[in-house]
Amino acid sequence: MGVGSLLGVTGAGVDNTAAEEIEGAAGGGCNRPDEVVHLDYGAYESWEDIYWMSNGDRENLSIVSSPTYAGDTALQLRVRDGEHWGLSTHYSFDDGLLELNGRVAFALNTSWTMGNESEHCRIWNCAMSLGEGSASGGVPDGTNGWSNRLYVSTKETDPDGPFHLLSYTYHMDQNQDHDYLLQQEPYAVRQPEIVPGRWYELEYYVCMNTIDDDGVANSDGVIQYWLDGDLIYDRRDLRFTEDHETNIIETNGPAGYYGGRYVAPQNLYSYYANHSMALNGTFGEGC
Repeated sequence: MGVGSLLGVTGAGVDNTAAEEIEGAAGGGCNRPDEVVHLDYGAYESWEDIYWMSNGDRENLSIVSSPTYAGDTALQLRVRDGEHWGLSTHYSFDDGLLELNGRVAFALNTSWTMGNESEHCRIWNCAMSLGEGSASGGVPDGTNGWSNRLYVSTKETDPDGPFHLLSYTYHMDQNQDHDYLLQQEPYAVRQPEIVPGRWYELEYYVCMNTIDDDGVANSDGVIQYWLDGDLIYDRRDLRFTEDHETNIIETNGPAGYYGGRYVAPQNLYSYYANHSMALNGTFGEGC
């Protein structure tokens, strides 16, 4: 496994069934999904049987037998010392989705450390429509892509952690929109701390905005996050798209990218297990 072993513990107060009981996703109620997908990494010979890579080095992701969360295997993602990319991966939805409710357990290796100032490392692609408006400074126009990613950050914390979280979104009203999950920030419900060496249960919900009769995007797109069963981020004013056919939710999956202006100060390892997705709805039995 990677440099710096995991402690084999979960986040404080974690109940491994807590996410099953979450209520309040913006699409909730009778929002029965079209399908629920559970990925068992141990059932695959290679991660490339599950995800595809858009950026980075495919050697930076592997299926490992230790550390694990609630099964026999996990994914290990590496960002090498002095590099930006680990890699960016995607589980694709062939026909696209208007809603995605996802869950994954993740951990940072025990010796994870970052720079002294506000440095960030992407750990998950929550949802995106690929195109020039989804990354690299592109400007979403409602037809050319958009994205939402989750980062760990040293903003208002120490380089050795515990770390804070950052929601990073390309949407029609602002590309590279940063929402820190810190007290007093407008969409932050809580200020979680991510301790290296602990497993956490992330749940995320993304819902496309509606479009009016004139084809104009309404400001009602949704992004929500939960950590260990607690709602931590709630934003419901986004404009992602003016095209519900080709500019909707295409992919999600593990990612590792350090920086912008700066590079990883050492080899960094993140771990993932139990990736599940409710397609065009939310987890639960519906009505």
